[in-house]
Amino acid sequence: MAKLFYTISETAELLDEKVTTVRFWSNCFAKHLKLGRNGHNNRRYAPSDIETLREIKRLVRECGLSLEAVSKKLSAKEDGSDNTLRVREILLKLRSSLQQICDSL
Repeated sequence: MAKLFYTISETAELLDEKVTTVRFWSNCFAKHLKLGRNGHNNRRYAPSDIETLREIKRLVRECGLSLEAVSKKLSAKEDGSDNTLRVREILLKLRSSLQQICDSL
């Protein structure tokens, strides 16, 4: 059974990141996260927060985007106006299909 909330150390472990990195991202992208606090004022991460942090990690680490660009991308995604990922997936599938056709010739 999945947990309702995770501590910052559990979240860092799930993301394979340092606690300081998760805390930094939490502060930078607070408007994109729905962080709660427990009675000791510790951060509580919901599964949706962890998914958002995974997206942040992907955009920063794999795509090399700046923090400002990541924030804009997350805002566009929340607005429903970001089709970039969907278009990219379609193009990658098309590329793969074309490569298979070329290989079969």
